[in-house]
Order: sequence, then structure tokens, then C-alpha cells
Amino acid sequence: ELYRATYQRVASGDPAARSDFDVYLDDGTLYHVKDPCVPEDVEDRAFVIVFPEDMKDLPLWSRGFGFERFVVMFEHTGMLFEEKCIAIFPLPDYPISGITTGQRPRRHPIFKGYHGWTAEILLIGAYSKTLKGSIP
Repeated sequence: ELYRATYQRVASGDPAARSDFDVYLDDGTLYHVKDPCVPEDVEDRAFVIVFPEDMKDLPLWSRGFGFERFVVMFEHTGMLFEEKCIAIFPLPDYPISGITTGQRPRRHPIFKGYHGWTAEILLIGAYSKTLKGSIP
């Protein structure tokens, strides 16, 4: 019931990025949302790459990269219901300048033309502006 209520609240707003999954930002949390959604849509892991405003906020091991990378496993953070799905990812607790998120397929070989999807979001204060949507 919590996922249904969260889905209705989040999906009623405007996404920060549109792609295979729409990406929403709300109160320090990133949401991947899809409607309609089928079980195959959530088989692959998603990734979230967070770019901080200040590199000193990053853990020591990721400062050399300039970002922090996370893996989102749908079976741990999401739910599929009524042909809709939502995955919930709490963002790190430091000021963020940008986010890249997406999904790379394991079930579709890249040589067959399916490359997954990505969305890049530039954060400006409390607002977000989409830079790029899905990659064909």
C-alpha cells in the first residue's frame, strides 16, 4: 500500500527526466517510475551516479572519480503492481550538482541494438533541468 500511495503522489508531478523509466526527484529521493511496466522491465539493475557540489563530500575512495556510483536493485527498492512500477532510491545527504541514472541490459545483447537507457539531470538550487533523455 505504501508503494501505491507513493506512486500516486510522485507520478502526479512532472518528471525531472523522461526515458524508458521516468525519473522523479522529491525531498531527497530519486524515483524510477514506469507505466505500463512488465516484469522484464525490472530484471536489470539500474545505476545512479551522483555528482556533488563539493568533492570533499564524497567518500575518499570515490573522490578521484569525481562522483559516487550506486546500484539500484529493483527487488530491494521497488514494487511492480497493476502494470505500474516504482523504485525508490534515497539520495546521499550532501549538496548535489547533477545526477546520471539509467539501466544497462543483461538480457538484451548490445549488438542486437538495445543499449538500455540513461537520463542526465542538472540540479540548479531546488530545481532540476533535464539535459538528456533516453539514448536510442
